[in-house]
Amino acid sequence: MPSVSIQLQKQPLKNWSQTIVAKPVAKYDRPGWIPSHIKSNWDTYPYAYQTEEEMMPQGGLHGLLSAYICELLRSYLKAQNFMLLQDPFLLYRDKQQIKQRIAPDLLLMPFRFPPPLSYDMDVEQVPPPCVIEITSPDSHQKDLDDNKILYMSLGISTYLVIDAINPKGELRPQIELQGWRLINGNTMKIIADRESCLVLPEMGLKVSAEGQKLFFIDRVTGNRLFNSTELKRALESEAERAEMEAQRAEMEAQRAEIEAQRAKMEAQRADIEAKRANSEAKRANSEAKRANIAEQRAAEEAKVRHVAEAEIARLKALLG
Repeated sequence: MPSVSIQLQKQPLKNWSQTIVAKPVAKYDRPGWIPSHIKSNWDTYPYAYQTEEEMMPQGGLHGLLSAYICELLRSYLKAQNFMLLQDPFLLYRDKQQIKQRIAPDLLLMPFRFPPPLSYDMDVEQVPPPCVIEITSPDSHQKDLDDNKILYMSLGISTYLVIDAINPKGELRPQIELQGWRLINGNTMKIIADRESCLVLPEMGLKVSAEGQKLFFIDRVTGNRLFNSTELKRALESEAERAEMEAQRAEMEAQRAEIEAQRAKMEAQRADIEAKRANSEAKRANSEAKRANIAEQRAAEEAKVRHVAEAEIARLKALLG
């Protein structure tokens, strides 16, 4: 399927800068989590009457993956005045205006210290900009269907599902990512870009999965984010690579120096050979001149001898 690029603008988030103090639910406002057998004088604390499912902490692969994402994004989000809450209660009102609660695995909100235990939409006045669910054997279908409908109905801009754990509770060979965005009141599935990444505009990030690995990438710089362990490992690898590059450069410099010395020696040898050849040429020239002089002397001596012999023969003939 060809990638589709959608230009989206962040929904303005109001009152993000307010200092929020969690408030108990008013006694006259009966939340939906109050057990039916309690008719009056219920506990107003939002964390009261938790079910076994709600009280069960994240564990195993599910908890490790959630903690990994929190650590991975912590510094990056803090620099943008955001933070992730891990396994918080999101308090909201249903269609009948009854207060309800749900615990997403990860919830994005403006940075606050100390971090709140829950996100109360009555207090915050706006929905959180993004929530993330990590599927588990028990929540797989709920995360993909029911929770998608609920989160989008609450006005949450982006909902990301990380489908990482199979029905046996094991990490899938290939982690699957699915996301939805609320655009003009309509739920739109996020289409992967050309790099197989899903865009998370509220965070300024892109996310992708390769096998059993998750990658979060800064949309502006294109740099991948690392957690502290990965960063240390990456820095160590970079230091090792730099050291290897330095050693390679030093070896190349030594090789170049050896080549230069060899070339210099070759030039010197060639110069010596040229001088020897020049000397040989001069010696040969001298030998040739000496031979020519000897030849001329021999010719002159032969000529003189011939003249002398002729003169002797003439004198003998006269004395005859």
